[in-house]
Amino acid sequence: MRPVAEQLADCGLDGASLLDETRAFIRMFCVFPDEHALNAVTLWAAHTHLVPHVHATPRLALLSPEPASGKTRVLEILELLVPDPQFNVNASTATIFRRLSEKQITLLFDECDTIWQKLGKDDNNEDLRALLNSGYRRGATIPRCTRPHFNVIDFPVFGAVALAGLGDLPDTLMSRSIIIRMRRRAPGEAARAARHPLRRR
Repeated sequence: MRPVAEQLADCGLDGASLLDETRAFIRMFCVFPDEHALNAVTLWAAHTHLVPHVHATPRLALLSPEPASGKTRVLEILELLVPDPQFNVNASTATIFRRLSEKQITLLFDECDTIWQKLGKDDNNEDLRALLNSGYRRGATIPRCTRPHFNVIDFPVFGAVALAGLGDLPDTLMSRSIIIRMRRRAPGEAARAARHPLRRR
């Protein structure tokens, strides 16, 4: 496969300039605790376009101790930038499995802390937790029986994932994540609503 830089050049695009433009775009609409967090989110957004060519994809974890810290806003801006986004609040795990088996999508989970609140035999999020924990590496699958004949199908679960929530994630997921500690905007820190065609470029 040809280097990404050569492919960008064929399209008349300069990768460094495009990253700078993407960073400036994110900065207009999101407030981060520091410049390192902004850089990390910018690079993660670019990384999602390379997922078909890599062997692992780190989760992006936008975490804070309190609500109204800008986590959802970051996901909304990423939705404009990443390829084939699926924004989830109360996602159907079966739907996510099916979509991942059809094509490479980018999963954006808001209020992800609710995924780990209920544990036990009546827990409906076990499959979703397994997907988030194992899907960071290429080739990861989760076997499930499907109707009507209850055949066993190995569903591929590899894909880019960004999560926003309160508190921390389980240790297994934290170790596979780029962690951004969000905070509430300070007086004088402004952010705007956004729509932009950067994703296509």
